[in-house]
Amino acid sequence: GDGPQGYVIDRPMPPRAAIEPLALAYAFDATEDGEVLRFRPRGGAPVLELSEQDLVPAESGIAARLVRAQETELPREVSLAFTEAGADYRRSAVRARRLVGGSARVSHADLAVVTHAAAMERRADVWLQDLWAGRETAEFALAPSRLALAAGDVVGASINGRRNLFELREVVDTGQRQIRARAIDLDVFDAPVAATRWRVPEQPPP
Repeated sequence: GDGPQGYVIDRPMPPRAAIEPLALAYAFDATEDGEVLRFRPRGGAPVLELSEQDLVPAESGIAARLVRAQETELPREVSLAFTEAGADYRRSAVRARRLVGGSARVSHADLAVVTHAAAMERRADVWLQDLWAGRETAEFALAPSRLALAAGDVVGASINGRRNLFELREVVDTGQRQIRARAIDLDVFDAPVAATRWRVPEQPPP
């Protein structure tokens, strides 16, 4: 069999501290809906198409603000540490690396996850690709009538004559619906996981 897999909580901690590492590695959002905590995978299908006519201009007269992060602000490599179920439950690490780009940054996450290396390699690859896909962020406002939109929703938006997919990260209601969003590539989340590999643990010398 595959052996036990799961998540280890080895000390008292706030729920947020336990959930955030999992949300990073497994690409899901945890949002409060009244008294209910909802978990939803990231990268869902677009729920709405927005044209430039749907955007409400700010006081400056600008309908949307786009910011593109520099390559040097993004990691060229990410690594995830975990407990490998296929190697006698030893601590292991996997890496994903971009072959091009001018960045020298490395991001690391240490997870209390028990799983197989192939699955964790997939998670590292998703994390890295998603960081680069989301290098462009957008701020814009919508009419208060757009009440159905919530953080985590994906929308198609045409801004400055170019359509892109954006994932809503923050929705603040004032006289308008103030939106903070990041670009997203849905294909990043669809690649299959490679077959599980088993490693025979090395025997210690007598």
